[in-house]
Amino acid sequence: MTSLPLRAGWLTGLSIAAVLAVGVAGVRGITTARRSAREEAERAFRDETAARARAVENRLAGIRSDLAFVAASSPVGSLREDMGPDDWKRAGAQSALLLFLRGNPEVVRVVVRSPRGEALLHTGRRGGIPVLWVSSSPTGLEGAAVAPGRPRLTTSLVTSTEGADGPTVETEVEPVTLLSPDHSPDGHDCRLSDARGTVLARHPGRAAAADGTEGAVRAETNVASDGWSAPGPWRLECAQPLEMAVGRVEPVTARYRTTLMLNLAAMGLAVLLGGFAVQQARRRERLEAQAREEARVRGLERQLFHAERLATVGRLAAGIAHEINNPLEGMANWLSLARTDLQRGNAAAAAEHLTRARVGLDRAAGIVHQVLAQSDPAKAPWVTVDLNEVLRETEEFLQSRKEFAGVTFGLELDRAPLLVRGNPVMLGQVAVNLVLNACEAQPRGGEVRIRSRREGAHAVAEIADRGQGVKEEDRERIFEPFFSTKDSTGLGLSICHSIVRQHEGELTVSARDGGGALFRMTLPALEAS
Repeated sequence: MTSLPLRAGWLTGLSIAAVLAVGVAGVRGITTARRSAREEAERAFRDETAARARAVENRLAGIRSDLAFVAASSPVGSLREDMGPDDWKRAGAQSALLLFLRGNPEVVRVVVRSPRGEALLHTGRRGGIPVLWVSSSPTGLEGAAVAPGRPRLTTSLVTSTEGADGPTVETEVEPVTLLSPDHSPDGHDCRLSDARGTVLARHPGRAAAADGTEGAVRAETNVASDGWSAPGPWRLECAQPLEMAVGRVEPVTARYRTTLMLNLAAMGLAVLLGGFAVQQARRRERLEAQAREEARVRGLERQLFHAERLATVGRLAAGIAHEINNPLEGMANWLSLARTDLQRGNAAAAAEHLTRARVGLDRAAGIVHQVLAQSDPAKAPWVTVDLNEVLRETEEFLQSRKEFAGVTFGLELDRAPLLVRGNPVMLGQVAVNLVLNACEAQPRGGEVRIRSRREGAHAVAEIADRGQGVKEEDRERIFEPFFSTKDSTGLGLSICHSIVRQHEGELTVSARDGGGALFRMTLPALEAS
């Protein structure tokens, strides 16, 4: 009789103990979940802070890399104090620096200084728009769109070739843009300091007022800052409100207070915790998959950059091969003629042909020296050149080629010498390319007319053919690299146009009366001595 109540009490006690055990396990589970959530939040926040530091490093390195590219690929390194505002190199440098400012919104100003520290060129921002500042001050600081009172963050590069110092390119960055809202989400307080503890920039969030260690989750990491004015390494410190780190488990804690009195809610709480664990596992899985995808994309980007570098080397090799091939073919022709004259016993004619072969060899060597001197075109040897002599040698050189036996050459040169200032190898390279193109435009034979004359202060050379000519829609692109109307690399006319521009001249193409193409080269002329 008493066994039933005892059994019922035992069962009740067992049930109560089970409920209490479930409650204790739930409390411990929630406590563990809160601690795990905070640890996970701290770990994730440290990773996010490290990622922000890498983003700042990449941006700083990208700015210096872009600045170095602009200095190397534009006339910035060739600026001098005696250049006027109409100098084409100065105009090219201005355009390059304005494009650099447009592509780097963090940069507020760029100053090109001479070795003596005088400002040669100064660009900045006005209302966020890249502009060119015109100033007579040697410091070149006025007009820079900088916030007063904030630490200055600058970097500079010295353009130099063959050990000679060139102009210095100095750029200044607005530090606060390195911690823009894109890099510091809402609720995160990030501060960027240098090695001395000076605050360079700060992006305040809701954690800015949390001074105690219990009120926020904090993380800090070093930022590499090689090449910048602020002493390094820099320090990036970020904070996140604690409620954001453990906010996911707060609803679970509130619900479990009710389950301590209601036994039926215990199973629901277990299901809720199980669902929360599954959700966290799925979230972790998504984050890991995202990290793997980002790693794969970075690998593809590295492969793309490598392929682009290989393509650049290939284009350079193609250009060199194209330019050296012409004098080599001419040398082969002169040597063949010399061998024929030697077999006939005509030593004088053979010696003349060997002399011309030597000229072709010197031309090929000059092209190689020109390629080696591309890092500083201003140091290439420039002398007084008779444009008539360059055209006459080119006509004799190509007229001797057997494949052009069906082409009639006409040479109408000015009676007086046409003296210009330039590199004879480079000008000979232009003349050979233009006459060679005119011959190849008439594979079945035709006519090539070479004329020269003086027009005011300019020396003019014209090469005309009776080929199919250049279509009007192709004339604007005929001097672009790798653009060709025939089966070729499309580098010859582009190189010719670049050489003529270096000699402060102009190369144009037009239609010839009666059919064909007319290429006109205009160069500044010197007075005959």
